[in-house]
Amino acid sequence: MQLDHITVYVTDMQRSASFYEQALNLAPLPDPFHDGLHLGYAIGPTLSIHVIGGASPIPPPPISHHFAFRVPSLDPVMQSLDRHGVPYRNFNGDARINIRPDGLRQIFLQDPDGYWIEINEAG
Repeated sequence: MQLDHITVYVTDMQRSASFYEQALNLAPLPDPFHDGLHLGYAIGPTLSIHVIGGASPIPPPPISHHFAFRVPSLDPVMQSLDRHGVPYRNFNGDARINIRPDGLRQIFLQDPDGYWIEINEAG
């Protein structure tokens, strides 16, 4: 068994598309459903994130409920987030960047619907 995709259920498709395409710089995949309610983004060679519209607003989950990306360098990611006005922080919320015990940097941010995303710098 292998992980295939992650799904987030969103309230505003355009707002989410802007976030995932512009702030996170993910390339859209073709919509297999052709119904205007599904967006897909490649997040690895065989992995994708599905963004599905039609959600009702819900309280955001705690930061411990998150999914994580690994990037070669955190600097371009933070620059893009700063350009798009997307705040990020460490896990505890008392700094913008966390340095893990192994020396790698990581940040946490929320998408427009409050889903938590962790981004780690590859070692």
